[in-house]
Amino acid sequence: MSHYQSSALRVLLITIVFSAFGVLARDLPAQERSTKNIVNTQTVHWSFNPEYEKVKSRVSYVPGIKVIRGKTQVIVPEHKSFCPAGSVFSFNNGDIQVYNRRSSDGGKTWNKVEHILEISTYQYPDPDGEVVMFQSSFTNEHNTGKGRPEISMTKTDKKGVFNAKFFRSKNNGMSRISDTAKIHLPKPFRNWRGVLCRKIVRLKDGNLLMSMYCRDDKAKGFTHKYRSLALQSTDRGKNWFYLSTIAFDMTENVRQEGFDETSLVVMPDGKVLAFIRSGASYQSSMGSFNNNDPSVDMPFSYGNQTPVYMTASIDGGKNWSSPNPISKYGVWPNAILMKNGLLVASYGRPGNWLMFSQNEGKKWGPTIPFYHDLYPPDCGNYFSMMEVAPNILLVVYSRTNLNDHWQSELVGTYFYVKREKKK
Repeated sequence: MSHYQSSALRVLLITIVFSAFGVLARDLPAQERSTKNIVNTQTVHWSFNPEYEKVKSRVSYVPGIKVIRGKTQVIVPEHKSFCPAGSVFSFNNGDIQVYNRRSSDGGKTWNKVEHILEISTYQYPDPDGEVVMFQSSFTNEHNTGKGRPEISMTKTDKKGVFNAKFFRSKNNGMSRISDTAKIHLPKPFRNWRGVLCRKIVRLKDGNLLMSMYCRDDKAKGFTHKYRSLALQSTDRGKNWFYLSTIAFDMTENVRQEGFDETSLVVMPDGKVLAFIRSGASYQSSMGSFNNNDPSVDMPFSYGNQTPVYMTASIDGGKNWSSPNPISKYGVWPNAILMKNGLLVASYGRPGNWLMFSQNEGKKWGPTIPFYHDLYPPDCGNYFSMMEVAPNILLVVYSRTNLNDHWQSELVGTYFYVKREKKK
């Protein structure tokens, strides 16, 4: 074959695969796709723009893992938003949704839909396929916090019983049926202030698990700090009962806030991992107590950053190990387990970060900073990720308008995560 023919063939091959990494093949199965729609991945080859792997700043590597940053696309155009949060979910039928945009062609095109994506969304495997979710009810004087992770509860006439907005869907989240969930809290926490947070996960026994964080506003010292709780539902989300305390803080100055925003992930053997925020305010990230008046006392000891912690349960969330720090700082941690066995964790503030583990969080690397947003007064750096095809992560986050911090867009960056044999 001549040099000219060889070059032409390479150009043709690059042309027929994705012109940019991150636009996924339409025929690829997404996470938990219905078996009737599964395509044989041995015969369907997906690829990415090979030029990305040649750009040093796009590639992060440790022995056994190579992560390549691909295309970034605007998914939700700029809109008014208070504390914007990126959200993404891959449904059983292969649809991917980000906020109020949905794609049925692997992220190539995005169409506006009626309902926004709730951060808490969980879908049962097929053939069941029911989608369940709490509705975010966070509000602010400037705007509602649609798509935020916080889920408020309202008191009922029964002691220790609270209501939370809950929805079900039988058609992959396109329409919803309201079904109020009841939250049952034991006496010590009935008068504390708290919210449900982050995502619903399913335990090995089929029950659902959700986290919340709360604190005693009237207390002082360490009892004033947040603690993270685990709630369990045995009836598909109709009722949620206190199961355990994931983490609490008995110090006054070690951690800023105690333990609050929590993300859960269930491993194949049934072990549950929890990733928990303990601080990372904007004031701390800039090294000051208060941007306007340093002499003003803040509600927590905001003088320094404090870590994201990880803890584990081997009995379905009943008991938890002592939390260990996995980063020096961070808010809104998240974690997913990829099909290739890699555990991926994310956190923000300052900036947005991804980190990878080959051994269930015992050791982390590479750790990747991929975006720094405008702050203050923006309060973002809340973002989500999903494996939308084998070895491909879609990470969704907000970008704030430099001249108007109430305006932001939601964008997605695709990462190709390769497991390689260690030399």
